[in-house]
Amino acid sequence: MKRFYLATLAVLLASNSAMAGGFSIREQSAEGLGSAFAGIAAGTDGLSAMFWNPATISEHNGQGYVSESNISGILAQSQSGAGLGFPSDSGNIAVPAVVPASYYSYGLSDEVTVALALNAPFGLTTDSDLWKGSYHGNHSEIFTMNVSPMIAYKPTSWITLAAGVQGEYMSAKLSSTTPGGATLLKVKANDIALGFTAGVLLQPTEALDIGIGFRSSISHNLKGDGTYTPAAYINKPMSAGLDTPEMVTFGVKYRANDQLKLMAGAEWANWSRFKALTLKNAGGATLANTTENWKDSWFLSAGAEYAVNDKFIVRGGAAYEISPVPDATRTPRLPDADRVWLSAGASYKVNNWLTTNIGYSHVFMKDGDVKLTTPTPLVASFKQHIDIVSISAVMDW
Repeated sequence: MKRFYLATLAVLLASNSAMAGGFSIREQSAEGLGSAFAGIAAGTDGLSAMFWNPATISEHNGQGYVSESNISGILAQSQSGAGLGFPSDSGNIAVPAVVPASYYSYGLSDEVTVALALNAPFGLTTDSDLWKGSYHGNHSEIFTMNVSPMIAYKPTSWITLAAGVQGEYMSAKLSSTTPGGATLLKVKANDIALGFTAGVLLQPTEALDIGIGFRSSISHNLKGDGTYTPAAYINKPMSAGLDTPEMVTFGVKYRANDQLKLMAGAEWANWSRFKALTLKNAGGATLANTTENWKDSWFLSAGAEYAVNDKFIVRGGAAYEISPVPDATRTPRLPDADRVWLSAGASYKVNNWLTTNIGYSHVFMKDGDVKLTTPTPLVASFKQHIDIVSISAVMDW
């Protein structure tokens, strides 16, 4: 229980930065990071694949209590020096982040396993200097904490079905200023809402695993206080609706021999439901509305891992991610763009009850070009890349 409380505290204290398409946070698994999350829905040696597909917990049927603790460090660079007017340099808007994720499972029998996941699945922190783009947003922060209990049932030797509930807390802080620092918008709001997760794991042969996982949309009605000076609305109640996207993840793993495993995967996220960011006053009237018109995102990955011996495994992978943010509505709050992941990692079995994992990714991103006309004209281009390191410990009690 002490480990559970410490993991919960770590998630609550985490600083979040969007490291996947939109403001998703993909860094939920050190083992998965090492292979660019290739085949993650078909399972990992640890527990972290349950984030994408709860059916993967059946791999620990009858094992009793198993836990896994992950932590990721993220360093990103996103900076534009091409704004119109003076000052013209945004500074590095990306904020360093630490993202934890914890998992627990208990095999009740050879057929039934229960589990719990603690994650921060969505997050965003960008913070700019005072520059021309400050009109469009100089500070943006989204934080989530997701608690997901789940259960898996294995009716036959080759199929597992699973489902779970998501309880999610979300908070948001947004501000915009003039280049001189005068407040245009400042709002802080939060909400708690529910969703669900489900999945299936197929193992038609000893060499082949196929997994499909689903995470539902969660509808948040964020409420808090804010200021919007163009409407002389000062320190009063403000609200905004924000729905997270449905996510479907497909993964396949093939054991070519006793040492080599090949993996591939694809993930779709329904970001097209994010049409606009609308802030309303206490009476429900619109104060500010920012058109987003996001599109669906895709993440395609392939990788491999090789068992050097009984204790040491190395892995690697690559992925291509299609951003949901359209060129026409990209803003300085999140100048997201398509990206390429290159990853490497390793696992080491310390003893019969402890395995450690490490993963590293460098993410090459396209320039985040911004061309806006309202509320003020802005032409800018954000140069950006990301470095990520994750470590984890899997304990079989």
